[in-house]
Amino acid sequence: MTLLGSCALFGLLTSSALADDPAAMPSVPKTAQVTNVYDGDTFTLTTGDKIRLKWVNTPERKPLEPFAMEARELTENFVMGKEITLITEGPNPRDGYGRILAGIRTDEGDLSEALLRAGYAHLFVIPPDSTDLTRMIAAQEEARAARRGIWSDEMFQGTFHITSFHPNAPGDDNTNVNGEYMRICNLTGAAADIEGWRLIDISGTTHRLPSVVVPPGQTVKVISGRGPTGVEPDGQLQIHLNSDTPLWNNEHERVELYDPQGIKRDQRESHGKTY
Repeated sequence: MTLLGSCALFGLLTSSALADDPAAMPSVPKTAQVTNVYDGDTFTLTTGDKIRLKWVNTPERKPLEPFAMEARELTENFVMGKEITLITEGPNPRDGYGRILAGIRTDEGDLSEALLRAGYAHLFVIPPDSTDLTRMIAAQEEARAARRGIWSDEMFQGTFHITSFHPNAPGDDNTNVNGEYMRICNLTGAAADIEGWRLIDISGTTHRLPSVVVPPGQTVKVISGRGPTGVEPDGQLQIHLNSDTPLWNNEHERVELYDPQGIKRDQRESHGKTY
């Protein structure tokens, strides 16, 4: 879920009390069955719990992105009518929307790995995460080399890819400049430095990104306002563009991502919504 879905992974918890007291969260089942599949990385259990699949990002259904329906079909065939095992980490494996962040395994294997090998997902890791990703990186690199699925799309040919774009900050943008941000993911199987990559918005304003080494599958959060650049306490990465005023238009905005050689590698466009 490349755009809106991936935003939820980094959302604030809907209740600070639940965030402070993991024991207050609803229990997480170890095994379950699936009643409905929305897309490649989001589905619902018979318990009513919604699952956001760990370690991958699949194409979005709304707006419809290439290979979104193929990813959904693979996931549906993998989990429907079967007992699934949930792989979670930490005392509070839920995101800001209450969804369970979990790896999924069946007798057929690991769902995230299957999506990666088919080319219907890219690696998407939220630190802290102690998982050995060797097999998943290998599955992604196999699909990437063969240009399967998403890897045949021009927006997945570079090292980095924009996974979410939030040009409209919560509340008043002028008093919440840091509420404007995007996330850029390392698509490769090795750590990569984003230094020298550029963002160009619809007004033509250019922002050259500083040196931040991004591990495979991880993202760097690029924030309009002021603050440090580097590793956050939870292990996630950030870059502040150090603007005192909002950078992006809430009604219509487009940001393009260029590599150090000046080749356009990706873009995101917004029409008054978060993508």
